[in-house]
Order: sequence, then structure tokens, then C-alpha cells
Amino acid sequence: MKIIKCGDLGFKCNFMAVGSKLEEVENAILDHIEKQHGKELQSMSEDDRRHLKHRISTLLGRSCGCGAL
Repeated sequence: MKIIKCGDLGFKCNFMAVGSKLEEVENAILDHIEKQHGKELQSMSEDDRRHLKHRISTLLGRSCGCGAL
């Protein structure tokens, strides 16, 4: 089980993406960010957006599935 919290990415949000496959969870959190934090995302530089995607990959790679890193 993979879990990533939106709050762990710097957003003031309690959303959690949960799934058994890394790609599924990554797509769910990216979809959530685009829909719920679109204004913040658009105000980010291209560098910041790359950093955000890297952070998602890093957190999911370390995730034990318990939600705590």
C-alpha cells in the first residue's frame, strides 16, 4: 500500500492519495493538486513544479504504506 499526504508536499490540505500501485497514487495526488490547488500550481515556476514532482516520487519511494515517513 502506498500513501502520500498533500500536506507533506507543502499544501495546507488533509487529502491523502492511497493505492497499491505507485503510478495510481502518483496520478491521484497530481490530479488532486491540479483540481484543488490549481492557482498555487500555476503560480509556481517550472523549477518548483519539477521539484514538486521529484518530491512526490521521493516520498512514494520511501513510503512504507503507513503514512509516516
